[in-house]
Amino acid sequence: MSVKVIDGSVLEGGGQILRLSVAFSCLLEQPILINKIRAGRSNPGLKPQHLAGIQLAKQMCNAVTNGDRQNSCELTFQPNTLKLGNFNLNVNSQTAASIPLMIQSALPVAIFSNHNSSITMKGGTDVSFAPSMDYVKNVLFPIYKLFGVHCEALINKRGFYPKGRGEVVLTVNPVTEYLKPVEIINFGGQPAIKGFVFISGPKHQNNKHNQIVQDISTAVKNKLNLSGYHKITIETEVGDSDGSGGSLVLVADTGTCLIGSSALYDMRKSTINSLTDEACDKLLLDLEVKSCIDPNALDNLIIFMALANGKSKVKCREITLHTKTAIYIAEQFTDAKFSIKQMEDGLNEIICEGIGLKTV
Repeated sequence: MSVKVIDGSVLEGGGQILRLSVAFSCLLEQPILINKIRAGRSNPGLKPQHLAGIQLAKQMCNAVTNGDRQNSCELTFQPNTLKLGNFNLNVNSQTAASIPLMIQSALPVAIFSNHNSSITMKGGTDVSFAPSMDYVKNVLFPIYKLFGVHCEALINKRGFYPKGRGEVVLTVNPVTEYLKPVEIINFGGQPAIKGFVFISGPKHQNNKHNQIVQDISTAVKNKLNLSGYHKITIETEVGDSDGSGGSLVLVADTGTCLIGSSALYDMRKSTINSLTDEACDKLLLDLEVKSCIDPNALDNLIIFMALANGKSKVKCREITLHTKTAIYIAEQFTDAKFSIKQMEDGLNEIICEGIGLKTV
């Protein structure tokens, strides 16, 4: 099979092109050359974050690679047959590389194996410019389940910038023959909202952190109450970790949709109000227009829509550059066809006729 050349500078021009290209390469046994990697960034080329995801995919399909080193602007990835059996993998980024983004690389590959997989990842659980682990577990994983994807993530330890040192164990069950197409186009009823707030750091600061999470919980309830939402529950957690940090994730369940939002708590500059406002304002924006999925979740669904056996439809307020990039990469690798149309209510409906990739 001839090598497919992917321009790593198009559209979003960052790590998403790498993650999706490598996943498609594994699944379709398509050799690839990615050039101009992150060419438009102030620090172009591969970073530990990207190398960790590449390493996972490389192990999963016995790939031969060239250029998988720090700051490289070109990567050759030549997959062999996807490994059958249990993936018992371990990757340690030695940095605060985002574990949720490692999952973005590994999960689509693992579900098309023929046995359960266990993947241990070390790095950052809650870092900037990436989803938090609580968002992944409580927003993305339940939506993935609609496609027939069954996975769990155990957070053994939180990790933050710059040290990392977090640890997550991802377990994945293979899909039954095909991914199912989804329709997420009906908003549903008045949402029940669940919040997840945690602060983690040195143990001697636990009393201070307990007060912070309680104050965040109260602030979230007050703000959402003012907007007419009263069915709210908040789970709080205070943990021990090498570094210090935190996160707030909100999930609105309408009965037919899950809409999420999140914000990171930076111990150096965040306040109770800044964290609360960021997470609540994003959620309220989607609830106000009755979006069926939040913009940050949508780009994570594109690869599953492309691989599913049939037509998927998703309705969303905003089509982000990340989503456009994911669609572009999916169409580069597959015959999946995407269309986007604006509905009368002002929302966007994304339709995809998937290719029906079958498990090995």
